[in-house]
Amino acid sequence: MAEDNRLRIGLGEIYRDLLRNDAFQRGSTETQQADSLLGAKLMEREKRIMQRNQYLAWKRGITSAQLWMDVLTGGAKPITSEELAELRSKGLIDETGDVPGLDS
Repeated sequence: MAEDNRLRIGLGEIYRDLLRNDAFQRGSTETQQADSLLGAKLMEREKRIMQRNQYLAWKRGITSAQLWMDVLTGGAKPITSEELAELRSKGLIDETGDVPGLDS
């Protein structure tokens, strides 16, 4: 059975109206236009998303790739203060240099 890749989002009335008009003006459907707009915005934010992933992985004492896959598979969750303290006490977080992923 194929995976359902649809994403449902709720837009406020003004944004729904803007999307509907934008799609009409471009000769596409609302779904196509929403897909195009979301893709463009994610491309614009890609570097920052990757930097934040690097920071969050560092904070957990794992690689960026491990966190990325945990997010994709649904295994990632916010870290608690207790978990952070335990990781630090075990020396699993490299605290010798700059905090990764926080450069502007």
